[in-house]
Amino acid sequence: MKTWQKLALIVLPAILIAGIGIWRINVARNRPGIVPHPAQESHLSDEEMVQPRKLYIDDLKSAKDLIGKPVWIEAGYELDYFPYAAHQVNFPHKAGVLPSVQRLDIRDIVLAKFPANLATRIPRGTQQAFAVFTMPGDAKEYATAIGTIQGTDSTYYCDTVFYYDDPHQMYNFWPADLWQAIDQHQPKQGMTELEAAMALGVMQQSDSSNYGNRTVHYDAGGKHWEVTFENDKATQIQQDAGSAAGS
Repeated sequence: MKTWQKLALIVLPAILIAGIGIWRINVARNRPGIVPHPAQESHLSDEEMVQPRKLYIDDLKSAKDLIGKPVWIEAGYELDYFPYAAHQVNFPHKAGVLPSVQRLDIRDIVLAKFPANLATRIPRGTQQAFAVFTMPGDAKEYATAIGTIQGTDSTYYCDTVFYYDDPHQMYNFWPADLWQAIDQHQPKQGMTELEAAMALGVMQQSDSSNYGNRTVHYDAGGKHWEVTFENDKATQIQQDAGSAAGS
């Protein structure tokens, strides 16, 4: 057998195999197939798209970065506040409870020891950190607890009790009549649970965890409201008669 014949026996099968492979690829490409459906996109509401900014304040030094800046109350009707004068917190004369979305202009961050005979929602520790502030239209200074000091350890709650940006701008897609109800701390038919919490605060109870489909009881600084939600819209609103008379 001649040399070229030997080479042909080696090369031709390889060419044939390669040709069959190319043919199979072309057949597969031209064969009708099942087109997969694109994955369903999860569409977030405008409210869900808003992510309040966090500063991760964890000590006195980082808390003092708030001095000279405005904040707005996120944890409505949860924080007691007291008059502040002559570098002292006037604990015996509580000024009230800070409502949702209230603007505070931070003047100082100070440490003080909370009296044992007064209730506080911020853990006592050996001392508490207080934000000293003024409010629009009121030049007097007040103080509210924002952190706990226990020995060498400290815990600050700023990121859970404050908005660092004006919620009126964060949720600027809400209509003017809705914002009017929120600023007046009044629930309104059609409010979502978030919008109701903006108006009535976080002091709330419900016998269901089915968010948006339940009845929620709010304590808005002594005014008690009951709001029923269906499909995350307020359908029934009732105020406790006793709280209305006493407010």
